[in-house]
Amino acid sequence: MSRRLLVAALLAWLAGCAGLPDGPPAPPFAPLVVTPARLAAVQLSPEARFAGIPGAQVEARTRTMADVVVGSFDGAATGWPARPVRIHHRSYVHRQETRGGIVLVPGFTEGLAHYQELIHDLVANGWSVYIHDHRGQGFSTRLLQGSGDGDKGHLDQFDHLVTDLDSFLQHVQAQRAGNPRPLFALAHSMGGAVLALHLARQGAATPLRAAALVTPMFEPTIGDTGLGPRIDRAADRWCDALSVRLPFQLPWLSSQRAQGQGFDAARAAFEAQADPAANHLTHSVPRLRQRWADRTALCRDTAPAEHCGHTDAKVEDPTLRWVGQACSGAREARGPAAAAIAVPVLLLQGGQDTVVEPQAQQEFCARVPGCRGVRLPQARHGLLFETDDLRGPALAEVLGFFEQPATPP
Repeated sequence: MSRRLLVAALLAWLAGCAGLPDGPPAPPFAPLVVTPARLAAVQLSPEARFAGIPGAQVEARTRTMADVVVGSFDGAATGWPARPVRIHHRSYVHRQETRGGIVLVPGFTEGLAHYQELIHDLVANGWSVYIHDHRGQGFSTRLLQGSGDGDKGHLDQFDHLVTDLDSFLQHVQAQRAGNPRPLFALAHSMGGAVLALHLARQGAATPLRAAALVTPMFEPTIGDTGLGPRIDRAADRWCDALSVRLPFQLPWLSSQRAQGQGFDAARAAFEAQADPAANHLTHSVPRLRQRWADRTALCRDTAPAEHCGHTDAKVEDPTLRWVGQACSGAREARGPAAAAIAVPVLLLQGGQDTVVEPQAQQEFCARVPGCRGVRLPQARHGLLFETDDLRGPALAEVLGFFEQPATPP
């Protein structure tokens, strides 16, 4: 049976099980309004500044303002028998820090290799920045070892992403010992669900003063199967209410791609498009082209070999295991436990986001006592990589939020 027919059969069966009622809808977010004074208070790179410039060269420019510390640690072991997982991370310690520290938590397929423009801009505004690559992506260890598996977006346990973040935050705390300035977190997409789970489980014990979630993944949009409306509805309902995080992986099935043919095929398809602006991520073609280029970066070019869990940053296409883990992890992150979050939260929603579900973001924010949600009507999912007229207000709002005095929710 082909993968497409197998998925169709599974979802058709699930369609008969998808009868759980939806909860009451949460109110929509108000549009984001940023004053000219707030926008003028931040220094941000224009879209053309780093177009065509490799991330390693952007990082070299950041080194003129910050000391870059490259490191790694052992995350929770994976597979059977247990295999070590090397988590790659970097710190950009501002030599004249004036604001505080920001921990970046990337989304699915992302890593520090293509966050270099954002890191540079944050450092230029007086912040120190800390970032780690999630297990299975970036320069961290891949979780599949078969031939042709290196660029699959695979996940063993969603909880491992949370424990990896916990470990990294402990490292950042130790690195900032004696620094009285506050520590914040900025997360995108899948990273938003990971950060939300950390905040809910740690409560007031988190070292973070506040958190900004940019187009967070509180429910992936998986309903565009191409297999008909009934199957699409079943897929959405399964992700929303019925997916489970199996403690084990199913032989062969778990590691199969849910879609796509790999990184190189996806990049070639993008380059062959008549209109490269026709994508789900961003209106900024220069930033999207740079994103594809930066994901081919080699770890050895900017880091000692002992800190490289994987040779390159190529990741594309989720496996069936990733889909199940992501759906159930996102559901937990937006669920009742979110009420335990004890720090202020800012949530930025993209009005043209087709990658994650907006209603799930609204449900999350309604549960968190200190959450404020805002909407950028014209923005797509990759808001941190959008055109200047969208990225600028979003980052101005985030940095202004971090600079406000923290008050209990």
